[in-house]
Amino acid sequence: MGTIRLVMDGPGQNAPAEVAPERLPQLLADPDHRVWLDTTDPGPEAVALLRQAFGFHELALAEVTEPHERPRCDTYTDYYFIVVYAAELQGREFHPRELNLFWGKNYLVTIHRRPQAVVAVLDDTRKRWEQHDGRQTYGIACLVHTLFERIVDGYFLVQDRFRERMESIEESILEGGDTAAADLYRLRKDLLRVPRLLAPTTHVLAEVLRRERGIPPELRPYFGDVQDHASHVLAEMDTYRDLLGAALDVNVFYSFNRLGHIMKRLTAVTVIIMVPNFVASIYGMNFDNLYPPSAGQWSFFIVAASLMVMEAWGFIHSKLLKWL
Repeated sequence: MGTIRLVMDGPGQNAPAEVAPERLPQLLADPDHRVWLDTTDPGPEAVALLRQAFGFHELALAEVTEPHERPRCDTYTDYYFIVVYAAELQGREFHPRELNLFWGKNYLVTIHRRPQAVVAVLDDTRKRWEQHDGRQTYGIACLVHTLFERIVDGYFLVQDRFRERMESIEESILEGGDTAAADLYRLRKDLLRVPRLLAPTTHVLAEVLRRERGIPPELRPYFGDVQDHASHVLAEMDTYRDLLGAALDVNVFYSFNRLGHIMKRLTAVTVIIMVPNFVASIYGMNFDNLYPPSAGQWSFFIVAASLMVMEAWGFIHSKLLKWL
C-alpha cells in the first residue's frame, strides 16, 4: 500500500510543515509556497494525482512505476525528471536503491519503494532543510541541493566500507589467510558494480548545472561541490580497483611462496625417510657379506644407532636450510 506525504514551506514559516495532500492544488497555485510531495510505492491513485496536479509527461509517469531505471536527468518544459541511486550497506553487501525525482519551479516530488537507505536519506534531508539558512532565500533549489548532498554523503560511507575491506584483505594476504583469494574476487565484483550505478550521479548534477535552470546563482557553487564530492568518491573507487589488481598479484606471489615452502617440507621429509629405508633395504637383500654382518652380536645396535644419527642429521640439516 503506497503512501503520500505533503510538506509545505512558505513565507514567514519557522519550519516546513506536513499538510493534507488535498491542499496540493492550492499550494502549487501560489509560487511563494514550496511543496515537497513524497510518494512511496506509487499505485494508480498516486500516478493519477501526479498527472492531474502537475501535468507530468506520460512517459515519465510510466517510468516511475517501473523499478531499476537507469540513472539520468530528463529535461521537460518546466521541470526535470531525475533518476538517482542511494547507497545502502547491509553488513558487507552494497545495495543501490532507486529514487525518482520531479523538480519544478516551486516543488519537488520524490518517488521510491520504501528501502531503508532512501527513507533514511529523505528523513535526514528534511532535518537539514529545516535548519538550512538559505531555505527561504533559495527556494526549492535549497531542498534539492540538500537531498543531493545527503545522497553523496552516503557514497562516502560506501567508500569507507570498501577501504576497510581492502585493508582487511591485505592483512589476510600477509598472514597467509586461506580466504584471501575468495575475498579479493568478491570485492572485485562489488567494485565493478559501484561505478555503473553511482557514476551517473555526477552526470546528473553536471546536466542540471549545464541547463542553468532552477538554481540561483548563489547556490550553483554548492551544487558544484556536491558534484566534486561524487567525482572524488568515484576516483577513489578507481584507485581501489588498481590496488585490488596489485593485491591479486601479491596474493598470487604469496600463493607460490606458500607452495614452494610446502614443497621444501615434503622434500625434507622425503630425504629424512629415504636414507634409513635405503639402509634397511640393503639388509633385506640377503647378501652373504654385510658390514656389519647381520649375524653379529652388536650389528643391530650399530645399524640402529647409525640410522638414528642419519635421521637426526637429516632433521638438523633441513632446519639449517629452513626447509622445516
